[in-house]
Amino acid sequence: MDGWHKALASVRSGESKFKVLVKAIAADIDNGTLKEGTRLPPQRELSQKLGISGQTVTNAYKELEQHGAIRCEIGRGSFVAKRVTEKVATYMLDRADRSVIDFSIATIVYTPEHDHFWREACAALAVQPDHPWMRLCRPIAGFDYHRAAGVQWLASLGMETSINTLLVTNGASQALFLALASLVSTADVVLCENLTDHGVIGCAQVLGFTLKGLDTDEYGIRPDHFEDMCANERITALVCTPNLNNPTGSLMPDSRRRSIARIAERYGVYVIEDDVYGPLLSQPPPPISSYLPDLGFYCTSFTKSVLTGLRVGYLSMPRRLALRVESILRVTSWMATPLLAEVATRWIGDGTAQRLIEIQRTRLAERHRMVRDVLGEFVLGQQQPTALSVWLGIPKHWQLDSLVQELRNRHIAVTSPDPFLVAGTPRPNAIRVCLGAEGGDPRINEALLTIASVYLQYPRVNDYP
Repeated sequence: MDGWHKALASVRSGESKFKVLVKAIAADIDNGTLKEGTRLPPQRELSQKLGISGQTVTNAYKELEQHGAIRCEIGRGSFVAKRVTEKVATYMLDRADRSVIDFSIATIVYTPEHDHFWREACAALAVQPDHPWMRLCRPIAGFDYHRAAGVQWLASLGMETSINTLLVTNGASQALFLALASLVSTADVVLCENLTDHGVIGCAQVLGFTLKGLDTDEYGIRPDHFEDMCANERITALVCTPNLNNPTGSLMPDSRRRSIARIAERYGVYVIEDDVYGPLLSQPPPPISSYLPDLGFYCTSFTKSVLTGLRVGYLSMPRRLALRVESILRVTSWMATPLLAEVATRWIGDGTAQRLIEIQRTRLAERHRMVRDVLGEFVLGQQQPTALSVWLGIPKHWQLDSLVQELRNRHIAVTSPDPFLVAGTPRPNAIRVCLGAEGGDPRINEALLTIASVYLQYPRVNDYP
């Protein structure tokens, strides 16, 4: 705090005190003086110690929260935040490394068929006499026939919608952001699984809302905890992944989906449903959003089921919020990339998308069999044969970080729970292993055997602090 005193003492004429305080606190966070989870002084106490107004401190804390540097929890205080969006590359490989078996990124199993169909699509586009997807940049929500294809695609997943309530997006992550941005402010509380996709945590940091995790079991969110939170706090929205949750792979049964929908309707809570993995299921249960026409947002895309680089997503939304969501799309990216939407539309129409998904289901089932044969006793929850990853417990004699590092020393990259932890969630003794890793089945099997071998060994003595 001495540095904050000095910074404020050197404020020049016309310089904003709250901006100076923001820079001083942020500097201590960046250099490690204030570590993740550290509780900052209460605003009134800090204003007295620094000899500045309470409003100046309030403004500084608010700005830091908007930048994701701290999180402010009503009734508890302000804490240095885990800046997951900046640390993701330390948990998952950010660049391809051919010497490493990369189990850290959730991608599909790439096959020669993917190359074949992509080359066919490019050849067909090249001889097309008219290219509206390259010449036009309206309508913002996407060309009507692209949206109509999206309506058809969502119907195959159990979600009925119309082109008036559907946007084409650059993947499900943008769809999720648009839904949240249309609903929340910094005063709002949003719920999610206590282990959730790191993109949701990043949205909370960017948009400044408070994110709280719900208790889960092998089937996903527990409805009793959801109802308890809704009854005792003002909840704006629930973000959830009922199909093949990332990272646990849980699959929520229809009875529980109906329970969550009833609770959301009773308390007026919006449900933002991330169904990016839904197409991998041969018979997915009905989406929660299908039971909530006035409160449900439904997001999906092609990236986790058809082709990784085909970043085309669809967002179905309540009719009364359609114009608001579309306006946010306009100011953030104008519109989704029409060229990719054109490919997606053609592949929906001619069956290519479904064909590639069927191939993916077969290939993933083969890799899940490999996991069961080698590491089956460590699989947590119900292993779903078409999930992109498995959630593995680790032996008690291993420390989580030491295990992850030992595997990395052996050229195997896996993901610890850290990117998925919502504040206040205990750290599971588990790792995520993604099965879309490149290298061919023999090399994948060899890597799984290496993981099993490391599991059986005891760590070096100096691996423990």
